[in-house]
Amino acid sequence: MKLPSSIIGKRLIRQVLTFAVLLILLFAFLIGWITYHYEIEAFEQRLAFIQESHLDGIEAALWVNDRENLEIALMSISRIPGIEYAGIQTRDKIICKVGNAPIDQEELHRVFPIIHTYNGKTYELGKLHVKGDPKYVRLQTIRAALFLAAAQASIILFVCVLILYFLYRSVIRRLLSITAYTASFSPDNLGEPLVLERRGPTPDEMDHLADTVDQMRQNLHHAFIRKNEVEQKLRRHQSDLEKRVEQRTASLKDTNQQLQEEIDQRVRAEQDREKLIQDLQEALSEVKRLGGLLPICAHCKKIRDDRGYWNQVEIYIKDHSEAEFSHSICPDCARELYSEYNLFVDSASE
Repeated sequence: MKLPSSIIGKRLIRQVLTFAVLLILLFAFLIGWITYHYEIEAFEQRLAFIQESHLDGIEAALWVNDRENLEIALMSISRIPGIEYAGIQTRDKIICKVGNAPIDQEELHRVFPIIHTYNGKTYELGKLHVKGDPKYVRLQTIRAALFLAAAQASIILFVCVLILYFLYRSVIRRLLSITAYTASFSPDNLGEPLVLERRGPTPDEMDHLADTVDQMRQNLHHAFIRKNEVEQKLRRHQSDLEKRVEQRTASLKDTNQQLQEEIDQRVRAEQDREKLIQDLQEALSEVKRLGGLLPICAHCKKIRDDRGYWNQVEIYIKDHSEAEFSHSICPDCARELYSEYNLFVDSASE
């Protein structure tokens, strides 16, 4: 199984290297500051050595005005490390010097008075000017700072590399194994257990994490098994349900067809009933038109309509019904009106 790249490891390396660089710079600054003050103190020690070992000889040579011994003494002083200039001044005049005096150099400049005692009297013969070399001080400071900083950097980097190595073996590598294992989870490989290399007899946090992941894998495996069983049951129930639905659909289709036929029959019966009712209503309305009390003349037999006009009986009935009249004459009226023609013969006489 190929392990993925560790983002935590890369981030940790960057942070450790950044911390190491900052620590190295801090050590270099501290070492430079300490070295600089050490060189200043060493310069003061050199001045004390000059005062103890050379000042008496310079005093004796200056008392007798021995220029050769003065130059030898100044040459000896200038050979001391860190001394750039040495000169003897009498009455505001430099009578002897070695080296070039730096301009505006006060920090490393020291003046020693040359005093001679003779017959109980003290005579001031002149002054010895000694000036240190600031380049020498800076160079010594830089050398010491670089050397010690390089040594400290080597130690810090070595320790950081060791810490990262053991951290990678103990934590990051095992964490990457767990990550790769969990990333490859699928229903097909849930039966494979997580095998993690233990770093000691006592289980640590990573071992507990691996056990937890393996327990999760087992739970998922059992859950997938139960899921497959439930899916199979669901598929069987679905198949049975589809068959039942098909049967019910066919039954409902037949029932629906029968209901549709019954509905059509009832619709037709309803239409026939409505037509019959309409016909009956029309007939009833015709019957009602001739119903009720009809005002009729007792003599001429005319009928009065709703508007108050008197109409012949046949005209009124014709207007209020579908009856048609054909005129004839009854026997009684014939005998009464046309007796001379003898149009009708009495049935009784016959």
